[in-house]
Amino acid sequence: MTSVTDLTRISALTICSSSKFYETAQSLAKEMADAGLIVYTPRFDFNEELVEVSMADKIDITHEFLRKINKSDAIYVIDQEGYTGRSVCIEIGYASALGKAVVLSEPAAENAVRALTSEVVPVSDIARRLRP
Repeated sequence: MTSVTDLTRISALTICSSSKFYETAQSLAKEMADAGLIVYTPRFDFNEELVEVSMADKIDITHEFLRKINKSDAIYVIDQEGYTGRSVCIEIGYASALGKAVVLSEPAAENAVRALTSEVVPVSDIARRLRP
């Protein structure tokens, strides 16, 4: 794991999260936006815990989300108890390949994810750490 030296330099951030953690992601997105950050989020209306997502929708949503990561300085992954899920693992790899900081809310369960992690910052601390 490499260390991010100054999280306050981040002005645009994408929140990555399994649909299992969308409530936390929505709350955090509001807090970060209120603090003046540009925040990109998953499509909360396509919560796979609540609605069936077609293959065509999943393809569109995936490409849309990767474009959000392109516009961000970093991603923040909500990974309660280390869980990321397949889509979030792809997003982490993509962000890392682009040279974006990858910040997790908790230590990852998967070693491959740990290898791409810049820093671990709990949900309760991330908004404070991103402010100058």
